[in-house]
Amino acid sequence: MNMDKDLKKIKTDYRITFDTPEGKRVLADLTSAYYHRSSYTKGDAHETAFREGQRSVLIRIINLLKEDKDV
Repeated sequence: MNMDKDLKKIKTDYRITFDTPEGKRVLADLTSAYYHRSSYTKGDAHETAFREGQRSVLIRIINLLKEDKDV
């Protein structure tokens, strides 16, 4: 498979997963827990990096769920 087909398939898989009522609840929970809070932790670079890692996973999910006419 080429990369465009792979990306299209994985985006479809994410949409199928998160377009169910359960998936929407999970995404809302993840958004509440990891997206709307600050990653920065004063005086603790490791905690800041950890939190930003959590947030980046959610950002990937959100980006893959976006409609994209090119892929």
